Parts: sequence; C-alpha cells; structure tokens
Amino acid sequence: MTAARPEDIPGLIAASFNANDPQAMIDLFEPDGVLVTPPDGTQRVGRAAVAEALTSMFTVITAADITLTSAMRSGDIAMTHADWHLTGKDEAGEPIDLRGKGTVVSRRQPDGTWRILFDDPVGV
Repeated sequence: MTAARPEDIPGLIAASFNANDPQAMIDLFEPDGVLVTPPDGTQRVGRAAVAEALTSMFTVITAADITLTSAMRSGDIAMTHADWHLTGKDEAGEPIDLRGKGTVVSRRQPDGTWRILFDDPVGV
C-alpha cells in the first residue's frame, strides 16, 4: 500500500489492521521511520523494529476504525491527527477495546507517495 496523500495514511493504517496485513502497515513507514509504542512511549526506529512491535498487535487486533481529524502540510512534510478505535481479543480470549488520538508525521517521497516518518498513536 502506498499513500498518494498524507491524508490517506490513517485510512491505510486502518485497512492494514482490517485485512490483518501487518506488512502493509510496515510498508507505510520510511526505512528509518519511528513508531512510538504505548503505554510507555518506547520509540521503535526502522522498519525491522516497527515490524517487531506491530507483530504482536496484529495477533490481537481484529478491527480498526481510524478517522482523520486534521492535516497540515509544509512542502514535503505533513502532520495528520486522527481518532482511532481498535478492537479484538487478547490471548485469553478477553475483548480488547482501545480508543485514542494519534499523530503521524509523513514525508513526500521522490516518487510522489507519502511515507510515515513518525507515528505516535497516543500523541496529539
């Protein structure tokens, strides 16, 4: 998946969760992109570290609804904010129902697509 506009990124993240396709989300990141992981705010730098963090999330999250709430651009850099709602079941079969507001900073690539530079799912 590639984002034609930075405003497309929240929807593509939701689509990757809903399709249970972690690679689609990983591919949205720049090679040295950063994912902040809750609850402690650990920063995962680079696609390999992002992939490691997302692997466990994709085993328990089965549905995502992510709504873009704002977007700003300056040249080849953009920042978007979104409301998100993730649901699923944990390893014990108990329901998961998570909500939050997140921030993504993305950068236009030489081919015109946009990739995630920073993804902070709890930073607004």
